[in-house]
Amino acid sequence: MQPLDDLKTETDSSTGEVRVCPSCGHVNPSDGSERCNGCWVPLTGVGAVSQMEGELMIRRRRNKLLGRKLVLRSLPLGLAVVLIVWGMVVTFDLRPKPAQAVSGLNPSVAAENWALARRTPDNSGFTPSVAPVPQQVQWTFATTETLTSAPAVVDGRVYLSTGGGRTVALDQASGQLLWEYHTGLSSDSTPAVAGDMVIAAFTPGLIVALDRNTGATRWKIDLDQPIFSSPILAEGTLYFGAGDWKLHALDAATGKERWVFVTEDWIVSPVAYADGTVVVASQDSHVYLLDADSGRQRLMFDTGFQRFGGGPAIHGDTVYFSSDRGWLWAIDRRAKSYPGQRKLWRVKINLYVWQVISSRPNQPGGLWSKRVGGELQGLLAIANDTVYGATEQGKVFARDAITGNKRWSTRLSVEISTAPTVAGNTVLVGSKNGTIFGLDARTGDVLWDFNVSHEEIVDSPIVAGNIIYVVSADGTLYALSGAQ
Repeated sequence: MQPLDDLKTETDSSTGEVRVCPSCGHVNPSDGSERCNGCWVPLTGVGAVSQMEGELMIRRRRNKLLGRKLVLRSLPLGLAVVLIVWGMVVTFDLRPKPAQAVSGLNPSVAAENWALARRTPDNSGFTPSVAPVPQQVQWTFATTETLTSAPAVVDGRVYLSTGGGRTVALDQASGQLLWEYHTGLSSDSTPAVAGDMVIAAFTPGLIVALDRNTGATRWKIDLDQPIFSSPILAEGTLYFGAGDWKLHALDAATGKERWVFVTEDWIVSPVAYADGTVVVASQDSHVYLLDADSGRQRLMFDTGFQRFGGGPAIHGDTVYFSSDRGWLWAIDRRAKSYPGQRKLWRVKINLYVWQVISSRPNQPGGLWSKRVGGELQGLLAIANDTVYGATEQGKVFARDAITGNKRWSTRLSVEISTAPTVAGNTVLVGSKNGTIFGLDARTGDVLWDFNVSHEEIVDSPIVAGNIIYVVSADGTLYALSGAQ
């Protein structure tokens, strides 16, 4: 750009006028020249101005260019500051949190109770109660409706939801009907029991909280979205997934929504809770670890498979789950994803695939994965530092919870229809021919078997108060007891 002091030398001596090049800012004499002396750009249409006006134009041009330079130089710094602040907010969860639950309701974990689908919020499927060796049917509750889920048993009462739209309360000793609540809507869920409430989920999307002594309605909400999973309850919050791809967290005392978390597909199995962490498996092949207070994601783990054999279970600081093709997985419950971490992992995976690096990089949070084969039935059971599972093809197995290594595997001569549960030192499974089996949890030896009905056992046998409860496809709930 031409210095202002040089304007005199470029000024037309006869008129005292100049022409300022719009391209480079060069000051040209108004002498009829067709091109700029500085950049050779045509000056067609560029009017002549006085020397003073030319000086002002040059100053404005220089100030404008200086401003652009300052903006361009400050952009990287501003972007860096924004990224640092965003990273701190995400990493340390500095965003506002939803309102807390108004109560601290928790399900009873007393040995004689089974208050949730898998007994405890962590989905362990374990009770310290010893399973009786079944010798007789103590009582039955027969319906003309389909039954697909096991009952909950708390303080001498049995709570069951039916495919015909009923939630009933039965006397534990006799099976006598105490009360019933009728909606006309089918249910595929086990009720959740805590405090003086029974909370039942119905397949079309209705959630109802009932007084567990009388069956009176406390509150209800209608999501108008399919619900196939059983709700769990912990620290005053009810958690369940639905067909709207969302994990819902409701205040258990009022039914008001605390927060929702959106996945990328349906949620059809119970979520798990332990020590402020909620774990959900979505049919998008991802397992999500969330903060229970805020519903915000801590970690997303990708199995690479499209469907899950069952939902998550938590034992200590480890989350266990199964996926299609007979895979078992263990991930760190305390793990967190940091900004850019998953992208970096994917880059490393590509480098490994192209043999640029020799060792396969671990996915953030991953501890181990093992393939057991077959089609795994439902959720895993966790007890005594051991992971128990069953396949539809008749295999019941035990794996070391820390390493995933095999402890034992037993092949039954029937097709298995339920996930295992563990009562004391006995592993319980149900079969498609109506028989339940008890296996030694330490060795896998079959201790006993008992034919319940001629129809399929549709959900895991549960044990409460020295009674085994079994739900059959014939629409009957069976209460089995040992010898008198």
